[in-house]
Amino acid sequence: MKKILFLALMTFGMNNIQAQEINSIEAEGNLESPNPCGCIELSEVTNEHNPADILTGMGKCIELKDFDKAAKLFAISGVYGTYDTYRVKDKSAHQGLSVLQQNILMNIEEKDKESLISSLNNTLEKGSKELTEVCKAIRQIGIPNYFPKYMIQHGIQAFMDNEGNGLVEEFDSEESWKLALTNYLHCEE
Repeated sequence: MKKILFLALMTFGMNNIQAQEINSIEAEGNLESPNPCGCIELSEVTNEHNPADILTGMGKCIELKDFDKAAKLFAISGVYGTYDTYRVKDKSAHQGLSVLQQNILMNIEEKDKESLISSLNNTLEKGSKELTEVCKAIRQIGIPNYFPKYMIQHGIQAFMDNEGNGLVEEFDSEESWKLALTNYLHCEE
């Protein structure tokens, strides 16, 4: 009898779970790409492009099967996103970069994933000539010059009644830039 009662309750519970609607609530500007890139060369990226913009371009490169360009765009989007985690106060917003990356990568065919991973490994191998060139190009593009709304609006603080702009006060831009290049991409000084 206990088993039947348990099964009945489980069935009833499963029906209720299936009947529930899932509501997704997002703050305006969450993971926003105000200036999306196409599949462009790394040298065409500007410091006005945020990671959402750059990863849009990476997605276009994957569609075109230009995995070398995609790998380079992945690199700079990661450096910029890491830099943004240093300057955005709300730690719950820091996962914004990972979510953007997952959104681009989740619907890729297996063969394209393998090609992309191969390009990433070749281009971003620690100590390689290719990585040195990527690091040099990213340094030339320079420190991000956009407001990281895409990330700020991704965090829980976007729903709170808070004062301020969401950025860390007394932020050390130069030091954070060096850390992002070193910690994310392993660029040497």
